[in-house]
Order: sequence, then C-alpha cells, then structure tokens
Amino acid sequence: MGIFDRKDDKPAGSKPDFSNVRSGGSSTAPTAPEPTSTSGSGRTYVVVKGDTLSGIAKREYGNASKWPTIYEANKDVIKDPDLIYPGQQLRIPGA
Repeated sequence: MGIFDRKDDKPAGSKPDFSNVRSGGSSTAPTAPEPTSTSGSGRTYVVVKGDTLSGIAKREYGNASKWPTIYEANKDVIKDPDLIYPGQQLRIPGA
C-alpha cells in the first residue's frame, strides 16, 4: 500500500467536511499601525520600524510631499526630518 492509497471507508469522490470551520481570520503578517485619536484637530501616530515622514504623510494625507506639515508640528520631537525612531509619538495635524 502506498502513501496515497486510501485507508478510510469514504468513497473516492466524497468532498471534505468543513462544517466545523469558523469564520474569522488570523495572520502573522504585520499590519499597518493604527493612528490613535486625540482631542483637537489632529491625531497622534506612533512611529514603527521602517516609517518615514513622507510615508506617514502618504498614508495620512494621501500625498507624500506633505511631510513638512508633520515635521513642523513635531519639531520639539524631531531634530532631523530624516531620522525618526520607532516609538516616537507624532502629532498629525488636520488628518
């Protein structure tokens, strides 16, 4: 008997039983971080590894060239706009 020979008593044409499968999903794929809401006209965003100001601007405003808006609102936190770090909390004005 080979490894692909059937051992059970089900007919060869029967379909698998998925009646115990529940809906929903799980994934190990990373997800984009959710900005956290704040009171006022903007939001707060927590930087994750790989983020850039232009990438955050593209996600929040739909336009990567609006990164200076984020930089200007966070000059007290960001010393160099090319260097942002995971864990930094940035204000996203008017998003």
